[in-house]
Amino acid sequence: MPNIPLAEKKTVLQILESFKGTGPLRELLAQLNYDPLNEPVSRKEWPEPAQVALAQDPRLYGRAAGEFYVVYAQLAADKLKLTDERAVISQLLKRHPYALFVFSDKSQTNFHFVNVKWENSQNRRLHRRITVGPRERMRTAAERLSMLDVQTIDPGPLGITAQHLQDRHDEAFDVAKVSKSFFDEYRRVFEVMRDAVEGFGASDEEQDRRHLFTQRLFNRLMFLRFIQKKEWLIIDGSTDYLAALWASHGKLKQDGKNFYADRLRFLFAALNNERAGIVLQGGGGAVEATIGKVKYLNGGLFEETNEDKDPKVRIADAPFKQIFDKESGLFEAYNFTITESTPLDVEIAVDPEMLGKIFEELVTGRHDSGSYYTPKPIVSFMCREALKGYLETQVPGEQKAALERFVDRHEPDEIHNAEAVLNSLRRVTVCDPACGSGAYLLGMMHELLDLRQCLFQTRQVDNKTIYQRKLDIIQTNIYGVDIAEFAVNIARLRMWLSLAVDYDGPEPQPLPNLDYKIEVGDSVCSPSPGALQMGLQQQLVTEFLDLKAKYLVAHHADKSLLRAKVEALREGIMSFSNRDAEGFDWVVNFAEVFVNKGFDIVVANPPYVRQGKIKHLKPGLKKRFAKEYSGTADLYCYFYLRGLEMLNHGGMISFISSDMWLRADYGRRLRSKLAEASSIRSITDFGELPVFETAATFPMILVAKKGAPSEGDSPTFTGVKSLDGPYPDVKALIAQEGTLLPKAAVAGEHWRLVTSERASIMASMDEGCVPLGEYVGRDIYRGLLTGFNQAFVLDAETRKRLVAEDISSKKIIKPLAVGDDVRKWRIDLRQKWLIVTPIGIPIKEYPAIFKHLKRFKDKLEARQDQGEYWWELRACTYYREFAKPKIVFPEIALEPRFAYDESGVYTNNKAFFIPSGDLFLLGVLNSAPAWEYIKTICAVLGDEDARGRVMLQWVNLKRLPIPITDDAGKKRVSELVKQALAAKSDDRVLIERKIDAEVRSLYGIGAK
Repeated sequence: MPNIPLAEKKTVLQILESFKGTGPLRELLAQLNYDPLNEPVSRKEWPEPAQVALAQDPRLYGRAAGEFYVVYAQLAADKLKLTDERAVISQLLKRHPYALFVFSDKSQTNFHFVNVKWENSQNRRLHRRITVGPRERMRTAAERLSMLDVQTIDPGPLGITAQHLQDRHDEAFDVAKVSKSFFDEYRRVFEVMRDAVEGFGASDEEQDRRHLFTQRLFNRLMFLRFIQKKEWLIIDGSTDYLAALWASHGKLKQDGKNFYADRLRFLFAALNNERAGIVLQGGGGAVEATIGKVKYLNGGLFEETNEDKDPKVRIADAPFKQIFDKESGLFEAYNFTITESTPLDVEIAVDPEMLGKIFEELVTGRHDSGSYYTPKPIVSFMCREALKGYLETQVPGEQKAALERFVDRHEPDEIHNAEAVLNSLRRVTVCDPACGSGAYLLGMMHELLDLRQCLFQTRQVDNKTIYQRKLDIIQTNIYGVDIAEFAVNIARLRMWLSLAVDYDGPEPQPLPNLDYKIEVGDSVCSPSPGALQMGLQQQLVTEFLDLKAKYLVAHHADKSLLRAKVEALREGIMSFSNRDAEGFDWVVNFAEVFVNKGFDIVVANPPYVRQGKIKHLKPGLKKRFAKEYSGTADLYCYFYLRGLEMLNHGGMISFISSDMWLRADYGRRLRSKLAEASSIRSITDFGELPVFETAATFPMILVAKKGAPSEGDSPTFTGVKSLDGPYPDVKALIAQEGTLLPKAAVAGEHWRLVTSERASIMASMDEGCVPLGEYVGRDIYRGLLTGFNQAFVLDAETRKRLVAEDISSKKIIKPLAVGDDVRKWRIDLRQKWLIVTPIGIPIKEYPAIFKHLKRFKDKLEARQDQGEYWWELRACTYYREFAKPKIVFPEIALEPRFAYDESGVYTNNKAFFIPSGDLFLLGVLNSAPAWEYIKTICAVLGDEDARGRVMLQWVNLKRLPIPITDDAGKKRVSELVKQALAAKSDDRVLIERKIDAEVRSLYGIGAK
């Protein structure tokens, strides 16, 4: 290694900022303490695509730890093409599995540093890239590449190995850490800017307006920060537009001039004006000095709002320094890329997807509304599964396996009629009714784009540019709705950005108007979609569809004129159709879809909002979904129902939501509806696994086809046990862990999502048995709810004091068990006591108790759960039952926890009891076969086979079959239960095994 004097060494940042040719690369590797090499790598035996991708043979430029290499390759093209890089890397990895790959374009001006990470234990390579070039920001690149310094790696007892180096490279190229760093800084700068905005009142409503105004401002600036890579915006001869605009303001700033008022507002107006770049308000010279040369972009992002017009809305210059300052500004510290990442190819930079992540994290109350950003591999899986089901219906002549290879692997070789497949893709209609920031809309657009591209590359159909295909997809295939206006603005913004990055040329095409493609509205509290009744309004509908199509691509003066006509016709159709105007009217707003009886695909991550937070929506939901309505159903359940209504016959629904509806009572009618109206293709249940990093939502994915299931339909169920490999490849996960269920498993209200073996055992247990609810002949009872435990629940010392003060207190102070005290067979009392004051109690006969409760009088009067007087507990008809023998069980349990009590213990509301002293029943409930059955009929939080907690709700538990047997059979179990109750813990195991064997025999299922 050359010994470079310390004074002559440059920092990594200085080296990267002067990158041109291979000299700086050698200098960088010396700085990072790699041994220098200059050895060619022969490409003689390589496949032709990999050979012709390079201008010359690759070379080994550096080495460390013996086997870790830095490989440089000069591409033959003028641009860095990812397809060429992948082809070359595939060949190089065969001889150099531990390596950093460096690519340059033909002129050796722009470079990619590429890390290849093997994802989990799968045979999947994740390419992660850092871009270096004259137009890139180098701060993040310098920070990450500095981590590769060999001398900073802990050698360990055996020295540094190639795997040590590979691990460090994987860490340095971790895009998640860069994204988090950017988001943290974005949040900080955003809050500084929001607090600096003047012109809004102090009310909550005004503060929300200020927040939204700041978001709109940041959206516009972020869009321009991305789009300036296209070199469409120039000021003072620089295409580094925003930084140069800020610098120009600093140089030319005059007294009273303000960056927002005198630069940005003028810029935003120009970008939305068809005469952008032409003389505006004072002559070309003044315009160019103020905002430079800009282009007309259209689309709506820069349309003037009321806040834009309001002269009272002002922002001082100071906050903008934290965005644009060359030394420390948000936009200067991070590199931005307009390359859209894929699950297997990611650039270490701020990419367009960050807009969606920022939206989900930063929009006021978004998590309160139950929205979470879906990981990209899951979006891709859900879109692909829906497309496969759609194509099976549309091109029935193609083999199912061929369609799977086409959609999953982009291999159309076995497709017989490529034109028919292409036409199906061109006309498919897809909607996300809870589109948020547009993750599924973008995901579906990319799936459709990739499929059309591979048809062109291999079958020579669909001869269009990427930009034209994207525009086709946006115009024809993609629809979205969200209740939050700002969500819709972000989704449109991401569509525009996706279009703009693929348009080549010095003059951008005006962006399409997406007002009637991605709309604001309440997706579920709205009229039921159905086929549009043409009748008298046939002419109106035809004209409406024509006007919407024209408006999509309109600009200049035509835009506002066409919008007014569309709105007028919309009102006319509603009037003729006698439509209910409440909520989002699917049939009218998307008439072009519903004249064809609905969408082909509905894909979504509906909001995770608990039922307690939607009380204001319940009357409307009950009106809309009368047959399936449940007062305790969470909001996402109604999105399933609405999704079914939106589909045409044979259409596909692909949703990710909480899994609670699969077993909870509130999901009973939804399960019945889905079983009746659709064919379930797959259910993938992640339980408690953190698919969404910021929330425990118990996610599951359902894929189904609308229409009654046919004879051969069998759903696949996958209970995901971990997020190790092959996750995040959900398809591979299903192939590895999935179980094909019998058709009857998802029939009616009660679904059995278990293996065929377990389903057979459950069927045997059902025979000759009686459901638990019928066996006990009544409902069970819940423990007491005091409304204010601090007053009514006592510790041992307080009880002792009250009894000492007045011996009569002992009569109404009862031993208390909470849910966690209830164990298997027994209750572990923990010296907790409950004051029991039923309605009508003569409280003055218990002076010590009355004195104690009076200390809490104000709180007791304010509680909802109380009797006629503030010292009384709420009404309860079963106080006497607590004193009788009973079987007690907790609300949630990891294992069988049915306890016998005859001592008069009271329980709180986290425990329930069956008013029965039946020891035979107790033995059955605590048996292994009964617990296995319970885990399939009750909701489970997590993995039921790995300490997942089972929710013992009576509505489900009462379905447990109880064996019908003679007195002798009951006696055998009861005698064993007596022994278990009397035995010490260590001696109880053998007795429990005998109970399990007896119960299995009674169920007729044999030994396990």
